[in-house]
Amino acid sequence: MTEADQLAERYRANHARLVAAHDRLQVAVDAGTATDDDRRRLATIGELIAPVSSTEVDAEGNVVEVQRYRQFLKVDPEGQGRAVEVLGNLPDANNIAVLVPGMGNSLDTFRGQSDRGDLIRQESGPGTAVVVWLDYDSPQGLVAAASKDAAIDGGARLADFLTELDDLKSPAASTTLVGHSYGTDVVGQALLQGGRANRVVMTGSPGITKYIDEAADFVQPPTRLYVERAPGDYVSYTQWHGPDPATFPDAIRMATNDPLANDEAVSVHWHNEYYRPNSEALRNIGRVVRGDLAAITTTDTSRSAETKLILGTSWGDSLAAVAGTASKVYDGVVSPGKPSPESARAASARTSAAAARTTDGAARRPGGPAR
Repeated sequence: MTEADQLAERYRANHARLVAAHDRLQVAVDAGTATDDDRRRLATIGELIAPVSSTEVDAEGNVVEVQRYRQFLKVDPEGQGRAVEVLGNLPDANNIAVLVPGMGNSLDTFRGQSDRGDLIRQESGPGTAVVVWLDYDSPQGLVAAASKDAAIDGGARLADFLTELDDLKSPAASTTLVGHSYGTDVVGQALLQGGRANRVVMTGSPGITKYIDEAADFVQPPTRLYVERAPGDYVSYTQWHGPDPATFPDAIRMATNDPLANDEAVSVHWHNEYYRPNSEALRNIGRVVRGDLAAITTTDTSRSAETKLILGTSWGDSLAAVAGTASKVYDGVVSPGKPSPESARAASARTSAAAARTTDGAARRPGGPAR
């Protein structure tokens, strides 16, 4: 049996596992014993086992559309759920991206992450395969996300997967790790624990750890680190887990908005817009994945300039006081709402008043968001 045959058999086995889980849940629904979570998971698995359309090249060299089942290297339908899905032809790919989602994700939100992975694949061009890697317990709330435990455990699993990937892909294929938000912590921990990739992309990172303030601390040469921070991304601004990778002196800071102000370009702001089609943020990610590094556009905008750029000079600085609240968004599940100028000013005033009160009556500078 060839490696391609073994991979196909693995896909079939994981599809069968999903079908079995679907059948068990359907029995519970029919018997009237299913919980709301059971019904939600039944709908999720129903999507995961449905055939999808894909384009392939037949024996005569013609591009044809075929129906096939989704390609899961791993899937766990129990509890929070986990999944590792391949988009594209992994053994024959020249370029491979491994997408690592952040907090608030589970098997029930996997569809959104798979869609995000497909956008990366399309932007990266022919010969690209994307692995959507959700094989860790993504933190399900802000309290859980404040801990690095899930990142450390997930990082070890991701490092092992990267070693496994070497046996599944062509030796000449390049691998790019793409982490978003808490997923950048997982990527960082994987690299600290021996994981290797040709290139690393981080979007909307809350920091890796307190002692890491440059790429050389965790990225081994010749691997390079590419970072995106969009205007108004307060998850990055909070530096919840450590210094913002967008400030690392040896990282390549990629632009998230078209430097030429192309009228057809899509603007990117806040925390969850890095993967918008036709955006400079997604274009730059595609350039990294396919190795078109000379075409990357860069930026060096500061936090203060970014907040003024997106919010207006009259209240951009005030909104920084509520950065902790703005960072409570789920990665790829819920987009942050835009606070009104009035609420931003009120929050800033409350923060300033509380910070100015001390037991000895002396004023002090307002503190930043909780770490």
